[in-house]
Amino acid sequence: MADPAARPLKVVYLSRVRLNPYVRLMADGVHKADAAIRTGISPTFTWRLLLPGRPNVVHMHWIELQYSYRHPPRSQAEWDLQALLVKLNLARHRGTRLFYTVHNLNQHEGLYPDLNEKANRWLFTHADAIHVHDEASAAVVAAQYGRRDHVYVVPHGHYLHAYPNTIDRASARRRLGLPSDSYVYLCLGQARPYKGLEQLITAFMSLDEAGSILVIAGHTESGDYRAQLEKLAGDHANVRLFPDYVADDELQVFFNAADACVFPYRRATTSGAALLAYSFGKPIVAPAIGPFPELVGLAGLPDANGAVATDRGILFHPERDDLGQALKKAQCLSATGARASALATVANRDWTVLGARHAAAYRGDATGD
Repeated sequence: MADPAARPLKVVYLSRVRLNPYVRLMADGVHKADAAIRTGISPTFTWRLLLPGRPNVVHMHWIELQYSYRHPPRSQAEWDLQALLVKLNLARHRGTRLFYTVHNLNQHEGLYPDLNEKANRWLFTHADAIHVHDEASAAVVAAQYGRRDHVYVVPHGHYLHAYPNTIDRASARRRLGLPSDSYVYLCLGQARPYKGLEQLITAFMSLDEAGSILVIAGHTESGDYRAQLEKLAGDHANVRLFPDYVADDELQVFFNAADACVFPYRRATTSGAALLAYSFGKPIVAPAIGPFPELVGLAGLPDANGAVATDRGILFHPERDDLGQALKKAQCLSATGARASALATVANRDWTVLGARHAAAYRGDATGD
């Protein structure tokens, strides 16, 4: 913990993400670790952040949402990005330190990739510090953008107390109309093409196991994509689609009804969804990309023998047809052992402990007036 007599600092977190409590949890953790740091959250970089009383640190998240939020016309996106960069330059010249957390290196739908690259280039050149969640991301930032100095690694925190978690397995399954004796795979989150849901449905159907059920839950923003998933699932009795927004207090129903959570992503830099699954004590099935090898506890890619397992998850090769095999292997995991390992993994990711590390970074670099 910081010295109680430490110099006060003001940190503002810049984030337009509303549903994921990540930024709120980070801000709370930093303040609990260092009470002399006052924290606030702003969805956009307003001009008031340049006025007297401005923050010592602006810590940015999901920069792509500052110019591609709700998929604006290109002209509007260009204008919003340019206005943001002007404000960030002014903030730097006035002594505000800029931090950036790398959640994604690319906008998920590939919208305006040149603007995405422009934003990344500016941030990785000018930000005072870059925060990544693991060494793999640090290596990518260094390789793609040449940024090696003032890059600090602090893991993604847990979601242990962020959502209600009181419903038992039997009650959760009754709520969703799921058999008590089926093995249930869950893929929960906003349904978007980069997540590989089509691949997941196809792989699950190839199992041809009457005792397994695939649940896909989460808001589908695109009507066309929703129709595509519904067509692919067809009338398969064991593929259950819940294509609507899942409220915070309903998350526990889906997670506690599931045996394993599946993330068939085509690309990933970090995965709060995997940490959420672990926070509910569920093992994961994921490709050997981005954050997943470290989370599962394996290094490198699966070999020619296919998907590989630890007690808290299964990794499959992202460029081979291993997902079906990975789904089968998940059923061999000990439910009790997987739960214990998943919860032990997130227990080491307490937000106050992590907040102390962010606070130390702010105090090392935040020297504005």
